[in-house]
Amino acid sequence: MNRIRILFALLLLPFAGCNNTGKSGLSTDIIQNGKTPKLTFSEMEHDFGIINEGEVVSYTFDFTNTGDGDLIISDAHAQCSCTVPDWPKDIIKSGGKGSISVKFDSTGKFGLITKVVTIVANTNPNTTKIQIKANIHKTS
Repeated sequence: MNRIRILFALLLLPFAGCNNTGKSGLSTDIIQNGKTPKLTFSEMEHDFGIINEGEVVSYTFDFTNTGDGDLIISDAHAQCSCTVPDWPKDIIKSGGKGSISVKFDSTGKFGLITKVVTIVANTNPNTTKIQIKANIHKTS
């Protein structure tokens, strides 16, 4: 019976760690000797104003790591596939700058919309939200 328990424990061992590795392949669980990165955006929201249905628009959100630790962004995602973020996959040192580009496809949409992009990083808290807005006019 003890051998079975030991074997079972050994089989589960590789799954026991909490690595929290996102799409970038970098872990956001890195302990940095008490140093904490901080994701500070120059703006948290962008309004495209009036656009025509079917237009694809994009905007780049600039940020700075204002903390004292290395910043690792492991994921950025939106509520639907019409909004696609692209984020830096490399480590951003303290004081370093970066950007997250957000592309929005308005095909099949109309009226006032707001789309939220959630960024997952080794910050506290580990998620930050930015958003885009638009007023989409239907084309005839």
